[in-house]
This record gives sequence, structure tokens and C-alpha cells, in this order.
Amino acid sequence: MVKAELIEEPQVSNETEIVKVDNFPDVDVAIEQWDAYQKLCKGLLNDTDYQEIIVKEKDEDGNYVKVKRHFKKKSAWQKLSRAFNVDTEIVDRDLERTKMGRVREAYYCVRATLPNGRSVESDALCSRSEKGKDKVSDHTIMSTAKTRATNRAIAELIGAGEVSAEEMSAERTVVENKSKFLKEDNSS
Repeated sequence: MVKAELIEEPQVSNETEIVKVDNFPDVDVAIEQWDAYQKLCKGLLNDTDYQEIIVKEKDEDGNYVKVKRHFKKKSAWQKLSRAFNVDTEIVDRDLERTKMGRVREAYYCVRATLPNGRSVESDALCSRSEKGKDKVSDHTIMSTAKTRATNRAIAELIGAGEVSAEEMSAERTVVENKSKFLKEDNSS
């Protein structure tokens, strides 16, 4: 869940109906900043910070093909968090337990904040019904949900627009699960 607050209404010109924004980024500066981010990733991260995952994607003919992709792992997001001086904190947590008291599903909401005060809240969950999670410890369910929420918050805050490896492993199975958390909110 990303929370945003609109501070000022953008003004619309009656003549052209174009939104006027005072802080529209300089294209050259934006490109320089993106290039700097790419350079930072190449210098800061190494092979151990990535996980190779095979995903299905559509080719130019519309057929699904298996493709190897590399996704940043927790270690990569922690290094980037340190490089950007990002603080993270848990703002919400919920656990669903079985009748025997084991954690069936964990939900975390994490806030990531930059030194200038800009912040993003992101949430994630992990369920024992996900592939490979049926026999793991309660701690693993909880820590995976926390890691997913933290990675997502950092990625959104620094504008990387990337999905973490932990997030990708969840994409394939969470959609199939009948989670109490997923049932509560039918929005995308």
C-alpha cells in the first residue's frame, strides 16, 4: 500500500489545458541521475546480490517463452538503502495463525524515509500456502513478508521501479492462494 498526499492542486491553463508544474524535472538532469543510479548499482552490487529466476514472457509474436531474468535480492536493497541513507520502520504487522498456533500468513507494512523527509509505505505478505513455504518455520514466514515489504518500500522510494527477487518468487503463487488479507481488498 503506497500512501501519497497531494500538497497543491496543479494549475490548468484554460487556453491549452496543459497542467503547469513548477517542479517539472529537467530532462538532462533526470537522465544524469538515472545514469548515476545505474553506475552505483554496477559499482556497489555484485553477482551475490542477484537471483536468477526463469519467468514467462510474451515474445514479439505474442507467444509465451521462458526467459532468465536477474532480480535484486535483499542484500542489494540493503546496500542501496545504505547508499541513499534510507531509514525503514515497521508501521503495521498482522499474523494469521492456524488452530495449532503456527503462523499461516504474515503481513507487514514498512515505511522507508529519506533524510529530506520524503517517505513511502509499502506492504507485503507471505503465506505458508506458497510454493516451498509449507514446511518452513514461523520465523521464515514472518521475515519473508517483512523483507518483501522493506525491499518494495526502498525500491519505490529511490525510484528504481524494480521488483526484488523475493517479490518475484511470490508473484507466481500468491495470486493462486485464498488469503484472508487478499480477500479483504479486491483492488489491484
